[in-house]
Amino acid sequence: MKNVNTVIFDMDGVIVDGMPYHVKSWKEALSTIGMSASDLDIYLMEGMTGRETMEVFIKKSNISISDETADKVIKLKREIFNEIFTVTLMKGIENFLLELKDRQYKLALVTGTRLEVVNKVLQMGLENIFKVIVTGEMVNKGKPNPEPYMNAVDELNARKEDCIVIENAPAGITSAKGAGLTCFAVQTSISEEYLQDADKIFQDIDEVSEFLLPSIQSKEN
Repeated sequence: MKNVNTVIFDMDGVIVDGMPYHVKSWKEALSTIGMSASDLDIYLMEGMTGRETMEVFIKKSNISISDETADKVIKLKREIFNEIFTVTLMKGIENFLLELKDRQYKLALVTGTRLEVVNKVLQMGLENIFKVIVTGEMVNKGKPNPEPYMNAVDELNARKEDCIVIENAPAGITSAKGAGLTCFAVQTSISEEYLQDADKIFQDIDEVSEFLLPSIQSKEN
């Protein structure tokens, strides 16, 4: 990994432990219109925007609903999430980010989550870490479309071959690979069987750090 100078991070399940709150809020919001989804269903759609996630739920169900009703469910999901969400950084992530930043690596954040939620996460001491941030509101098509990661690379003025993406869900991996990027996956939300399209799979952020930092150190020597 000696040519890598840019690391692009997903947020939920990589930077912050946010997925349990997304699962709970989606389930509660969907129940108001008689729809349901399993935890795994929601985890597998991690990284997609609220609108895109709702469209998948509608296709999978036998329930026909209007666009107005769909919008109300998405709005309710956001309200529930905002009420219950507590920021907890993933184990090892803060030290990893600070170490990469100290070594002058370009860092970006690419997430389907809204900017208002991202700002809450950044307030946990990460305000000056990321050179570029791409959120769900900033793209026409979210993950698994490659647009979010392509936009990040363009804004960073980086070469694809110099970048690594760190993801934890199939939609994000598909997005990163579609953008022509090397993608590492961490098993923080779902098991290895759902992450097979990644270039390399790790148990957690600490394992990624152990793998990357020796490469970074050898590059400096």
